[in-house]
Amino acid sequence: MSCNWPTVALGKYCSKIGSGATPRGGSSVYLDSGEITLIRSQNIYNDGFKAEGLVYITSEAAQKLKNVIIESNDILINITGDSVARVCLAPKEYLPARVNQHVAILRVKPDEFDHRYLRYFLTSTKMQNYLLTIASTGATRNALTKSMLESLEISKPPLDIQRNIGDVLEQFENKILLNTKTNQTLEEMAQAIFKSWFVDFDPVKAKMNGEQPEGMDAATASLFPEKLVESELGLIPEGWGVGELSKLFELHRGFDLPKSKRQDGEYPVYAAGGYHGTHNEFKMEPPGIITGRSGVIGNVYLSLDKYWPLNTTLYVREFRTCGPYYAYHLLRSLDLKSLNSGSAVPSLNRNFVHSTNVCHPDSDVLAKFEEIVTPLFEKMVANNEQNKSLSELRDTLLPKLLSGEINLDTTEELVEVN
Repeated sequence: MSCNWPTVALGKYCSKIGSGATPRGGSSVYLDSGEITLIRSQNIYNDGFKAEGLVYITSEAAQKLKNVIIESNDILINITGDSVARVCLAPKEYLPARVNQHVAILRVKPDEFDHRYLRYFLTSTKMQNYLLTIASTGATRNALTKSMLESLEISKPPLDIQRNIGDVLEQFENKILLNTKTNQTLEEMAQAIFKSWFVDFDPVKAKMNGEQPEGMDAATASLFPEKLVESELGLIPEGWGVGELSKLFELHRGFDLPKSKRQDGEYPVYAAGGYHGTHNEFKMEPPGIITGRSGVIGNVYLSLDKYWPLNTTLYVREFRTCGPYYAYHLLRSLDLKSLNSGSAVPSLNRNFVHSTNVCHPDSDVLAKFEEIVTPLFEKMVANNEQNKSLSELRDTLLPKLLSGEINLDTTEELVEVN
């Protein structure tokens, strides 16, 4: 039982506790791709690492941060600002990496602590409340200092029990990750169909060559013409039109978030840069198609939950002659960055988007596309719901496992059932 587990100061069992820095030049030197990632507080959440908004830095900038090279099995914790105390494991798939000054690395001695166990201990409700309390003692903004982290009192079961706890909780994480990866595959399938039908016009080209369109039944194939014709957009299928995007759907500006109400909740919030945390209220029903209006433009996001689009975004308010999943993929296919109307700050004027001429496919083809891809997104919704159930069960078990209240052997069946 936990009454026999000693409590120790974390600093004595870590080979490293330290934070990084922002490279000289700040965001102006960030890269969209590269070999070395810079992990920031916006990437770190208690339920895992989020790659949205991840940036990269040059090898020269990374060399100046060589004292904060992230290693496999490191624990990352936010130490300043509104996201203080959020914790996750270092993502192996994004190494090599560095951290900035808002993130600290906790590197435990592997013969004393299981890194997974410590991560779960730090994300427990009791420890999160404590971390938030001590972080708020400063005069200005929330902050966790190195000395605070070193002096944290951590329950230290025998290493084999720590590993067992890590194994059990990791089963939940792995199933959640599997569902997430499945959803990525499902979305890629929908994207491939969109590109084949509405960008490459594969079914039309096949019929032009006297061939049956690949992977398509005769009834669906009959919806496509047998000829491409010239238009102001180039070659398009015969009978399809060209017109303003607003004839297909309407975009609208997002909303201010009420600061007087509790922020954390079950509904995702989207800013121009993408996922921006949660709120206890929502503004719009799913599916939601969102893109940046100010600050960050060009990216398009899909929400399968009720959601809140912030005022830095545009969201699709009305679907007129197409369905939501066509609208989502069409926006993704456009070069929205080329419509920038801002000078100092990138801006996207919805009227510019509305007046953009796009191809207007045959209505029967649009309906068939929605019919085919909707089940893919419904499966994604089901996987998301299962992930919520798994997360809730994991969070319920967490304090009981950490206290030794329940038998580790009884938890494996719970993961399988869910």
